[in-house]
Amino acid sequence: MELINSEDMKINDLWHVLIYSKPGGGKTSTIRYMEGKTLLLDCDGTSQVLSGLPKITVAKLNPRNAAPSMVEFYEYAKDHANEYENVVIDNLSHYQKLWLMEKGKHTKSGQPELQHYGIFDTHLIEMISTFHRLPLNVMWTAWESTRQIQTESGQLYNQFLPDIRNKVVNHIMGITPVVARLVTSVKTGKRGFILKESDGVFAKNQLDDREFSLQEDLFKFGADVDVPTEEISTEFSQ
Repeated sequence: MELINSEDMKINDLWHVLIYSKPGGGKTSTIRYMEGKTLLLDCDGTSQVLSGLPKITVAKLNPRNAAPSMVEFYEYAKDHANEYENVVIDNLSHYQKLWLMEKGKHTKSGQPELQHYGIFDTHLIEMISTFHRLPLNVMWTAWESTRQIQTESGQLYNQFLPDIRNKVVNHIMGITPVVARLVTSVKTGKRGFILKESDGVFAKNQLDDREFSLQEDLFKFGADVDVPTEEISTEFSQ
């Protein structure tokens, strides 16, 4: 067990972030705004949007062997951690589908069995916790989904959240300090992140006081960033 004095801890030394949006919403493009060298695992084949950019090394997940491919990527990231500042897994939603599809190939029905979903839930929590122990900034991406929530008064509303299995999505969001939904302003066309939870959106930011961020400013945790909060709040409320 490692013991650390809280007075020696710095909240922004390393960050762990989960961003989510609809397909094509700009998740992968957000990587261009990271400082330093980035190691990216492309799970869904969208890394071409980063073509020509410097300081990004792309590894391709083997879609026919997703879990071993993820382990191989982790081992590489661990062995070469001193060569990078950031590691990105893009994206969890597609990785989840590939993992379950592979299990289904070995069943009579061709579909995953009930036990496989429980195994995957455990696998995903362990995988994310393991990557978070790397001496690197870690970012995950996911597509977005919705869930229905009922308040104590009986009111029902829909909330956006990452497209991860319902059994573990709360756990994953709980162990990740920043969960941000990427949206596009209907007024200006600019992309920005919602960093504060509301009835309609799950989001959290435990690294600084920002409630919203322009896409290019997301990783400036703790920095004195001049962000017109009220304007962004209005623009990205949809």
